[in-house]
Amino acid sequence: MELREISDGLFAELRYEERESAPALLTPATRRQAVAGVLRSRIVSGVIPPGALLRETALAQELNVSATPVREALGTLASEGLVEIEAHRLKRATPVDFAITRDLIRVQAELWRLGYVWGMPCIDAIEVAALERAIMRYRAAIESGEHMAAIIAGLDFHTIFIKASASRELLRSTLDRRGLIARFIFLHGIATLSATGLSQHEAILRAFKAGKHDEVLDHLDRMSARLIALCEAEPGA
Repeated sequence: MELREISDGLFAELRYEERESAPALLTPATRRQAVAGVLRSRIVSGVIPPGALLRETALAQELNVSATPVREALGTLASEGLVEIEAHRLKRATPVDFAITRDLIRVQAELWRLGYVWGMPCIDAIEVAALERAIMRYRAAIESGEHMAAIIAGLDFHTIFIKASASRELLRSTLDRRGLIARFIFLHGIATLSATGLSQHEAILRAFKAGKHDEVLDHLDRMSARLIALCEAEPGA
């Protein structure tokens, strides 16, 4: 499987667009992917709240599918950290544990940084145009109050650098946790989706265009530190 196929496949499933009708479940390549897309969207957006039980039979009836694609989809989401499978195969949306989330973001911040270090030398005009489009999407999203769209645009921005690194493992390791990070920001970090957040992305792109790679990393580190601080501000972190 090519690097582009890995990223494109995961990008398609990470849009968090709600698909409610049964006919919509027939359009993706498999029902498992479609069901995973619906459930991922609901978990990340908090429609299915953290800690909520996930009953396969009820979900299958609601989505008008058999229990098999639901079971497979929950397995996929468990691998992404969005679902916990407990004793007796009990499944629930993973609760938000702020100490664990803080550690997750610390680890992801190091992976993002490595992706930038490896990716920046490989960025060309095509990637620069993609970065500019991501910033435009971010700006439009915050202006219209579409918080999830802003989160996705921001994550896409960083992933462009990581994807440019051409490291399959690095890309997988970051994409697999996008859902958890998006949920945390959406439920607990809406304040970061602001003109300040936009200016940070713009500053990264300006510094990159100027060839100031150390400055790019400084901006990235500040963004990561802000997310970590959000976790530490919560009780029990």
